[in-house]
Amino acid sequence: MIKNYFKIAWRTLQKNKVYGFINVTGLMLSLTAAILIFTFIKFHLSFDNFHEDSDKIHRIVTKQKRESISYQASVPPGLSEVVRTDYDFEDAIARTVNFSDVQVTYNDNKKVLEENGVLYTESDFFEIFDFPFIEGSLTKEFLEPNKAFLTKRMAEKYFGNASSAIGQSLTLDNTDLVTIIGVLEDLPQNSFEEVEIFVSYPTLIKDNIWLVSAETWGGITSDLQCYIKLKDGVNPEQVEKAMAPFPAKYRPNSSNTHTYYLQPLSDIHFNPNYHGAMPVKTLWTLAIIGVFLLISACLNFINLATAQVLNRLKEVGVRKSLGGKKAQLFWQFLTETSLIALVSVVLAVGLAILCLPYLNHLFETEIGVSEMLSTKMFLFALTMFIISAFASGAYPGLLLARFSPVMALKGKLSSLNFGGVNLRKTLIVTQFVISQVLIIGMLVIIKQMNFSQNTDLGFDKEAQLMIPVAAGSDAADKRAFKERLQRLTNVDNASICFTAPASNMSWGTSVQMNQKDEQEAFRVSVRAGDESYLETFGLELVAGRNIRKSDTLNELMVNETFIKKMNYASAEEALNQYASLADSDNIPIVGVFKDFHVGSTYDEISAVAIGSVSDVLRQYAVKINSQNISGSMKEIEGLWNEAQPETVFSYEFVDETIKEFYVSEQRLLTLLEIFTGISIFISSLGLFGLVSFMVERKTKEIGVRKVLGSSISSILWLFSKEFSWLIGIAFLLSVPLAWWLTNQWLSDFVFQAEFGIGLFLSALLFSILISGVSVSYKVIKAAVANPVDSLKSE
Repeated sequence: MIKNYFKIAWRTLQKNKVYGFINVTGLMLSLTAAILIFTFIKFHLSFDNFHEDSDKIHRIVTKQKRESISYQASVPPGLSEVVRTDYDFEDAIARTVNFSDVQVTYNDNKKVLEENGVLYTESDFFEIFDFPFIEGSLTKEFLEPNKAFLTKRMAEKYFGNASSAIGQSLTLDNTDLVTIIGVLEDLPQNSFEEVEIFVSYPTLIKDNIWLVSAETWGGITSDLQCYIKLKDGVNPEQVEKAMAPFPAKYRPNSSNTHTYYLQPLSDIHFNPNYHGAMPVKTLWTLAIIGVFLLISACLNFINLATAQVLNRLKEVGVRKSLGGKKAQLFWQFLTETSLIALVSVVLAVGLAILCLPYLNHLFETEIGVSEMLSTKMFLFALTMFIISAFASGAYPGLLLARFSPVMALKGKLSSLNFGGVNLRKTLIVTQFVISQVLIIGMLVIIKQMNFSQNTDLGFDKEAQLMIPVAAGSDAADKRAFKERLQRLTNVDNASICFTAPASNMSWGTSVQMNQKDEQEAFRVSVRAGDESYLETFGLELVAGRNIRKSDTLNELMVNETFIKKMNYASAEEALNQYASLADSDNIPIVGVFKDFHVGSTYDEISAVAIGSVSDVLRQYAVKINSQNISGSMKEIEGLWNEAQPETVFSYEFVDETIKEFYVSEQRLLTLLEIFTGISIFISSLGLFGLVSFMVERKTKEIGVRKVLGSSISSILWLFSKEFSWLIGIAFLLSVPLAWWLTNQWLSDFVFQAEFGIGLFLSALLFSILISGVSVSYKVIKAAVANPVDSLKSE
């Protein structure tokens, strides 16, 4: 019986090739998207689950509260030592400090700049996390300064193989000479840790005692993080309760309220508050889009199948007259849909494998084909096959099975209704609701991304180059190189600074005005820079003057938001006031400048202070000739190689850094554009197939109308008018849903683009255009045909 079902199903599909092609194509595309989305989500959900007792591992993080709440994935350096010595919560606790863009010198003075940098870590780090050794081991030797571990990949990169690395030395930023005492297996790509050079923590003592001292509680830096592995029976709430008194005890004079929490290891990759690489919201968005695409393809299937039912009524009538049972007819039709679903799944898996490299390139991952073709993927594909086969075939099969054979043979069944509403119309409306929601979502993200990347940030970001200061440079060295930069033909200006006005780097601190007894309730973002900082970045003074040339913090400029938060009546009122911040007291405010964004459009504009703090002037900001970028770069690189021959030349453009603020959104937009295109294509295929069936059934009517003088446009309108008002209904239904969804996404942005009715009308016009193209081809082809042939065909 089953063999007979498949034989008949195959013959039916061969007879109706267009029907089969449309359904296979639609299902194949939606299933390909679903498989890729499933692979992507499965990969990200696997992050850091390879560590033994991963449920006991946490990162200690900080919630800061002043006039607003902020989150830091770090703690004061002294916290770990207090937890380690005063309590008995942990099996292990370890601090790490990550310095990125570190120059590594190896083998006969070969140099390379490692973007991920170096991780200075306490030895307990390797007791907490499962990063196995292939050469050497964790010994007390790692408690000494200037010892290091490498991953296998880095050992091979520097020394040819893992065993050759043991005993070799590396020089970091021309200052620290470290000896390799162990080689680790390469880090799994689903690990939160990306750094591949691990240096013993005591190495920091020489130059960064602030990061090492147990007495350091006066601030936190994003470079430092602290991990803890709890003992059996200890829960995070116990540790958090024990840490609750720490701020009052160790930071009694701070108005910045700290609360310390334990963040589970499983949350690190996803939590946006602590800069998680993949927000859960993005995964949910992709999952919902995958479901939408699958629904759209299944609706196509049902729509075309119910349209075909009218062409198969006589077949059904004959079968029933000859004793065919309802169940047999139902399973016959379900076999047809199962065959289509099976072919679609097989093709979708193959297409997904072909598309996997593109997904890896887009998200900078290395998901292998073997990971895609896993047991979970097989179960997922099987589930998709069952869902698509039954969802698409069950209702049309029931329709076929329930018809009266007498009515079917007499041809008195002409339309299908479900609950009093035409089923096909409902399905078309649903499809276009899905398509229009995706189109509107895509347009909103495009507009917001354009706004975020092109809005006036309050400073000149074009042709601005940031060059790290060479390690070991003192104040005189920095100033001398800056002056040489300013003399170059293609350099308009240069400054020595901490970072650009908008940057991933941040330095927030408390401020206390001298006429007050307490610190202010707000934090100040410090943008340390010399007297050329304002001019280099085109910052505009609104009151007072620029700071004078100095290597110490003896004058300050503040922004307009600082003035507002201080409740000064005017910018002039702030001039000659004295402030204490950044471990410096009695610093006069000499100027006020216009507000600028210090981060992305996600964030409010904060209070900013600019002054010359030589210890943190780590970069040169260089405004170059925008008409001759390549010439400027060659000129600057030549000067660098002449002045700093021991340091690899590296740089970053400010506008490219700003784009990195929105990498996650840009990737989501790219996927949304692809999936929206697939949704539109599936809907268009369905409309084309449906119109094809309608034209086939109305061939004689078209011929009669032509003979009676109907024009091509009137015949086209005959078929188009029904779809036009269906698209209108879909638009009215999709607008509130799309508005709600896009508002949820936009809620994270403090600064948003303006969205008017025009954006929604654009989605409507686009849908009308697509449907018009889908409908027009087949109808016009029938309308221009010789009416004699049309009438003869029946």
